[in-house]
Amino acid sequence: MENVGTSFRFSLFAIAILIAVVIVPNFDPAHAQPLQEVHVGVLEFDGTFAIVEISWNDNGASYYEAGCVSCMPNLSDVTTENLLILNDVTSFAGGNTLLYVIAYDDADEIISAKQIMIQLP
Repeated sequence: MENVGTSFRFSLFAIAILIAVVIVPNFDPAHAQPLQEVHVGVLEFDGTFAIVEISWNDNGASYYEAGCVSCMPNLSDVTTENLLILNDVTSFAGGNTLLYVIAYDDADEIISAKQIMIQLP
């Protein structure tokens, strides 16, 4: 009778290990894809400041941060969508504007990041 109890406990243990190995990895939030397609459009430009729309592929991230490195002061915003509009975007002295998009997971870790250089009109 003792062998049946031991065998039963071993079977439950084996099933628990199987569930942990097969099912749990499928819930891993790190299956997000890199940012592959980032599009930038200048909506308005008054000669100094621009309103810029940045959009990107939905890569399964929890949230995104998009911002402007060339702006004085630097600016950024956070969203759960795959589109963001930045106001008061400026360029470096040569006219180039440096923007970025960063994708984060549930643990606030960076999944993917992309820099975009554009020329304001």
